[in-house]
Amino acid sequence: MKISVITAGLFNQCFQYEYNSDLPEGTVVEVPFGAANRSVLGIVSSEKVETDRELKSISKVHPYNIGENYVKFLNWMASYTLIPRGMILKMILAEKSIFSAKREIKISQNSCDFIAQNINLNEEQQKAFDVMQDNRPFLLQGVTGSGKTEVYLKKAKEIFDQGRQILILFPEIALTNQIQKRIEKYFCVSPIIWNSTISVKNRKSAWLTAISGQKCIVIGARSALFLPFKNLGLIVVDEEHDSSYKQEEQGCYNARDMAVVLAKISNIPLILSSATPSIESVVNVRSGKYGYFNIQNRYGVSQLPTLRLIDMRQNKFDGFISPPLYFAIKEKLKKKEQCLIYLNRRGYSPITLCKGCGEKLACPNCSTWLVYHKDMNKLICHYCGHKMPIPKNCIHCGAEESYIPFGPGVERICDEIKRKIPTARVLIASSDTFSSDKDMEESLNKIHNNEVDIIVGTQILAKGHHFPNITLVGIIDGDLGLFGADLRASEHTYQLINQVAGRAGRSEKPGEILVQTFKSEHPLFQALLTNNSEDFINLEIENRQNQQLPPFTKYAAIIISGKNKQKTENIAKLLRKTCPKNIKIFGPAPAPLFMIRGKVRWRILLKSKHKNALNAEISTWISKLKIPPDIKITIDIDPLTFL
Repeated sequence: MKISVITAGLFNQCFQYEYNSDLPEGTVVEVPFGAANRSVLGIVSSEKVETDRELKSISKVHPYNIGENYVKFLNWMASYTLIPRGMILKMILAEKSIFSAKREIKISQNSCDFIAQNINLNEEQQKAFDVMQDNRPFLLQGVTGSGKTEVYLKKAKEIFDQGRQILILFPEIALTNQIQKRIEKYFCVSPIIWNSTISVKNRKSAWLTAISGQKCIVIGARSALFLPFKNLGLIVVDEEHDSSYKQEEQGCYNARDMAVVLAKISNIPLILSSATPSIESVVNVRSGKYGYFNIQNRYGVSQLPTLRLIDMRQNKFDGFISPPLYFAIKEKLKKKEQCLIYLNRRGYSPITLCKGCGEKLACPNCSTWLVYHKDMNKLICHYCGHKMPIPKNCIHCGAEESYIPFGPGVERICDEIKRKIPTARVLIASSDTFSSDKDMEESLNKIHNNEVDIIVGTQILAKGHHFPNITLVGIIDGDLGLFGADLRASEHTYQLINQVAGRAGRSEKPGEILVQTFKSEHPLFQALLTNNSEDFINLEIENRQNQQLPPFTKYAAIIISGKNKQKTENIAKLLRKTCPKNIKIFGPAPAPLFMIRGKVRWRILLKSKHKNALNAEISTWISKLKIPPDIKITIDIDPLTFL
C-alpha cells in the first residue's frame, strides 16, 4: 500500500513509501531516505503524491501519533511562515533519542506532600476571570504587580481539574523558577519544565507525557509550543509583547502568533498576558478579534511607583550615574532598602577605541564592534562569540597601550557604584552572570534574602520578578534603543522601561523610578510621566495607520547571505529583477549588520496590502529561482527587526 510521508528535515514536500497496511495520518514512522538510505523520522500524511520511482518501504512504525490538531498546525504554519514542513516536524518530534530508546521511559508528574492553597482573587481580578468565558484569544492587561498571574492560574486550575493539559509560555528561562513555586503552591503538583537547559532524560519524559494525554502543566520557552499535546486545554502566553517569542534563525516564526493559531485549531482558550501589550494585540482587541480586561490597580497594599525624569542635558558630572540618581541610591541604602540599576548592555563597554587615531576594534567575522568584558579581560563579539585580548599596540596606528573603553555596560556601572559607595554590596545580573540555573537561583536567593544592596542588571531582570525590598529603579540610559531604524523602537522602549519600572515598590514600601534621558520631551517619556499609556498607544497606532505600517499592512523580509560577496549581491539583484509586479519591493540593500559569522548579508523588504496572498506569492516566486547551494535565502514573514 502507498503511504505519503512528511520527513523531518529540510523538505516541504511529501515522499511516497510502501507499507503492508494503511496507517493513520500523524503516525510517527522511520523511513530510508536519499541515496545512502539513511534512517529518518517522519509522519504519515493524507496528502496524495504521485511518483514514477520505485518505492522504498517504511522501515519502522512507532507507537505514537502527533494527532489531527498538530498535523493541521504543521501544515498551516508551513504555509504561513514558509518554513519547510520537515523543519517544523523536526521541532515537534524534538528528541530523536526517544525513538531509539532501548528501555521504557517513565512518564510522571510529581505531586507535592501538602494541601493545595486556594487562589484568592480581589474584586478586580475576579472581574477579569469572569469575562474569560469563550475560546476567543483573551488579552489580560494589568499594571505590574496587579496579580495577572493569579488570574490566569485560576483559569488554568479550573481546566487542569477537568483532566486537561496546560501550556504556559514565558519569554525568559529566568522566570520559570517563580512560576514553578506558585504552581506547586496552588496545584499541588510540580510542573514540567521545557527549555534548552533541561536534560535529555527530562526532554524524553516531557515529550512522552504530552503525547500520552496525561494531565499536566508545562511551563517553557517558545519551543514548548511544539510538544505534541494530545489533550491540550489551555495556552497562556505571558509577557505576550516580548520580542523573545520571535525566532529569527533556522526558520523565522513568532511563537505568540503561532500559539493563537494552535489554540484556534484545537478549539481551546488562549490567554495573552502583559502589562504593556503589543500594538498588534491592542488592534486585535479593538477590532473585536480578542476578548479583553485591564486590571488597573496593584494587588494588596502596594501602590504604583512614582516616576521622575533626569534631564542629562542639565546635569554635569563624572561617570554615568547622575547626582540625582546617586543621592537617591544613598537615601535608599540608609533605609536598608534595595536598588535596581538598569542598563540593557552586557560587559564593561560596548566600544574599545584608540585614543591616538580613534579607530574602533571590530569583530573580524561580523559587522559589529567588540565588547570589552573586564571580568574576563577579553574583547567578545556578541554575535559569533569571537574572543581576543586587548592588543598592546593599536593595530592601525601602532600607538602603545592606547586602547580605552568607550561607553558603559553593566560591569562599568558596577565599578562606578563600588567606587562611589564602597560599602554597598553589588550584584550584576545579566546572561553572563546567570549562565546556569544554579547561578541564577543563587543570585535570586541573595536578592530575596537581602544579601545584596544594589543590583545592576540587563533586561533579564526586567520581567516578572517579585523583589519586595526593591524600592528604587534607576534607568541609566532611557534613550537606548529609542532612535533605531526599527519601526517598533518607541513601542519596545516603552514596554521595557515600563517592565523594569514595575520591579519597584511591589510591597508595602513605596517605589520610585528615576530615568536618565537626553530627550525628556519625547512623547514616550511624557506618557510614562503621566502614567497615560493610552495616549502613547493611540499615537503609535495613528502613526502606523497613516504610514501604512504593520499591523495595517503586510511586511515580509528576505535575507540573502553567503561567503562570496559578489555572488550574494547578484542573487539579491536577481530577486529584485524577478519580483512579482503586484508586490512592492524595497532594496536590495546591504543589511545594517552586513556580515555575521563570516557571511555577508543583503536585505529585501516586501510590502503588500493583500495580507493573505503575499505568503503564497513569495513561495511561488522563490521556488522558480535557481539559488546556488552556497547562498542562503531566509524568509521572515512579519519581521520584528531589520538588522
